Amino acid sequence: MLDVLTIGAACVDVLVRGLGRFDPEREINPARQVELCVGGDALNEAVVLTRLGKRAGLLAALGEGNAADFIAGQLSHAGVDLSMCHRDQHRPSPVSVVMIRTDGQRSFVSPPPESLPRLPRELRLPKAKVVTLASLYQPPFLDLGFALSCARQAKEMGAVLCTDAVCPPGAVMEQYRELWPLVDYFFPNLEEAETLTGERDPERAAEMILRFGVGTALVKTGKRGCLAKNQKGSHQSPAFLTGAVDTTGAGDCFASGFIAGLLEGEDLAGCCRLANAAASLAVRRTGATSGIESREQLQGVLDGE
Repeated sequence: MLDVLTIGAACVDVLVRGLGRFDPEREINPARQVELCVGGDALNEAVVLTRLGKRAGLLAALGEGNAADFIAGQLSHAGVDLSMCHRDQHRPSPVSVVMIRTDGQRSFVSPPPESLPRLPRELRLPKAKVVTLASLYQPPFLDLGFALSCARQAKEMGAVLCTDAVCPPGAVMEQYRELWPLVDYFFPNLEEAETLTGERDPERAAEMILRFGVGTALVKTGKRGCLAKNQKGSHQSPAFLTGAVDTTGAGDCFASGFIAGLLEGEDLAGCCRLANAAASLAVRRTGATSGIESREQLQGVLDGE
């Protein structure tokens, strides 16, 4: 049995650091560094959880071509179980350009959803202790039927169900009304929570999310850490402050740290501390997963608090 099955996106990221004002009219726009990495929400979580000592499997559509081969090679090297991945022979794996500003914030240039490789609609999930739908409101979960099938299979096998989100403008909780009561833990950041609920205050946003049946809402609040809220009450967990080099993948690492805590039997407060520690490591280096090396490294952050 897997410790965790991550379902969602896998792609190649071209990271561009130190890019000044981008001028599309110029033939060359100089940057301090350009680097090729793997990325995508589900992929990031699978890689990080493997480094944290968990048996992680990835369910993603890899497509065909050189990008897909690069992804598969990197994941095999990382020790991630790829046996559930699907090769879509009609579409290439996506390549995204991530332009990282000097303050660590970033913007993406990505292919449109309709061009992405696709998973078969009918899939049987392998047994896992935790299943995570890496990002709602994005492929492959734009198909509500697919999202519900994954969630119901997870609950039937007795797995804990987690999910994150990447919310486009206009996204609403109602889009997944049937799904929310199956979700044990939901990890939106504050901007996503505000988009979904119309509430800027984390406490009120979390309360709105719980009304849809989610077990525990965890609102990521950046430098303030996170707010966890369920029917038993609220818990504010402070961040481990550090200088941000690149925020790419911080949310995926947060989710991975939290899931690691669940697998280790931590209570809600302990899971939040692990999540915040993982996020703090993620932003210290360029790339979505390069900041996290091992469970011992993560423990060092906690011990140095």
